[in-house]
Amino acid sequence: MLIRWIITFVVGLIMFFVIGWLTGNNEYGVTSKKDDERSQLIKHKAIVSSWLLLIMFFIINFVFNFFNLNDERLAMVEFNYPELFYLLIVIVSYFIYYWIYSRKMSSYEK
Repeated sequence: MLIRWIITFVVGLIMFFVIGWLTGNNEYGVTSKKDDERSQLIKHKAIVSSWLLLIMFFIINFVFNFFNLNDERLAMVEFNYPELFYLLIVIVSYFIYYWIYSRKMSSYEK
């Protein structure tokens, strides 16, 4: 029981610092790093876009399940932790969108 509380506390603390790092804001995390407005805007747009992508995955998954359009070839594949798949989608898409938006909003235009 004590281990569960310790793990919950440590994971919560890690998430607190990760949110501060991902948003570049001083409200979350105890980092002294203060990003400029452009960098914060890029990070916020990347967060919103990655969450919208995840919502699209959920909607597509729901529609496929609702109309029973599942691929039978994937019926044999068992996901022990499907949450890790969605977490991976969010993290990878965040960095992809961050790269896209930082290139779009860079001050050096060719």
